[in-house]
Amino acid sequence: MKTINDTVNGVQRDIEVYESLGEAVRHAQNNPAPRSSNSSDKEFSLTASLQDACELATKGWSDVRPQVDKLFGELEASIAMVLDESYSIRFDYSGDSVDMGRYMSGDPECMMDYVTEPQARMGRVIKVMVNVANSARITPKQIMDRGVVVVALLDVLNKLGVGVELWTEMAIADKYVDDGKRFSQLVKIHDSSEMLDVDSTMFAIAHPSMLRRIGFGSIEQGNRKDLSNGCYGYPSKMICNDIVNADIMIEKLQDSSEYMTKSPVQWVVDTLNGLDLI
Repeated sequence: MKTINDTVNGVQRDIEVYESLGEAVRHAQNNPAPRSSNSSDKEFSLTASLQDACELATKGWSDVRPQVDKLFGELEASIAMVLDESYSIRFDYSGDSVDMGRYMSGDPECMMDYVTEPQARMGRVIKVMVNVANSARITPKQIMDRGVVVVALLDVLNKLGVGVELWTEMAIADKYVDDGKRFSQLVKIHDSSEMLDVDSTMFAIAHPSMLRRIGFGSIEQGNRKDLSNGCYGYPSKMICNDIVNADIMIEKLQDSSEYMTKSPVQWVVDTLNGLDLI
């Protein structure tokens, strides 16, 4: 971990930068005096303890994988229509999805794989940064619902052959929402040179304990201990994009559009369009 203490545009920043989720988890595990990070409120964090959350983050979390797969299945149709030049469909006895027309006609080669063909987008790296800070009134379901959409987007980018660099930022203000000094835990979840670990990604993006145990553990022992004196601060807009230079920034849940979770397929397609990937 490295720390950054500076002032940008009149805002004092205290930032902890972690090069991996594992590094952030180890820091949380070494918390000598855990408070809310080790509470027994499982309904709030969906884990029984800080150690439980750390083990889940380390081993990976797949509870929402069915929702991600379902959403990606819905996205495949859109991808096939708008990316016909970048995907060729291969029919075989096994594959990722079924062609119902072939299946109903009795064709044994009714399973489909989408095979990526070389495109100009190959070699491109898309940086994604997600704000995992949220207020106590945000429910675990809201966190998971948004996370499913984000992970589906990452899954699509990965299948397009685009490199993905993923960061989370827990951005906290000390006076009110978006107001006052800022504390941020900035974590590099995935590097474009690595294979995408979907289960670890899902924990970081879609599990309430990423903030409510791992993030709180950072606040409790960080260089902004004043934030933990009866309050863990207020969710803030992200303040670290000068460090990450993200192509896609997904802000705190208070600022998220319902469009993202109510029309997830269109949101993903619109995002890809905005990046000139389709």
